[in-house]
Amino acid sequence: MPTTGLANSTTAPFTERFVAAFIDIIIVAGLFFFPRIGWMLGLIYHLLKESMPFMQGQSFGKHLMRIKVITIHQQLPLTGNPEKSIIRGLVMLIPILNLVDLWSLLSRGYRIADKWTETTVIHYSKDDMPPAA
Repeated sequence: MPTTGLANSTTAPFTERFVAAFIDIIIVAGLFFFPRIGWMLGLIYHLLKESMPFMQGQSFGKHLMRIKVITIHQQLPLTGNPEKSIIRGLVMLIPILNLVDLWSLLSRGYRIADKWTETTVIHYSKDDMPPAA
């Protein structure tokens, strides 16, 4: 696996990304059960899941799989950067584009959304995590 600039991190494999996405889909589907506002909560979670300040560039699924989204150039999580998170989420919601995005991930190892937002998904070790505040 190619390494990133972080000390003990490598590009996250497809299987880990897939399992994390599946976990996040279950969360979104669960939110849809709340009357009236469930669809809105699910949409907000889907679009902003990687920029939530308390999750350090991870969705709940990514957290469980020990992977995170970082910017390529600055190698920082998307915390406080909702624009990139929204673009990544929108690509998955647009029909046909989401299939092209999946094809790109399977055949090239990166999503179109990763290219557009200049991000990558890494597998990290505990050494890469910032100290708890």
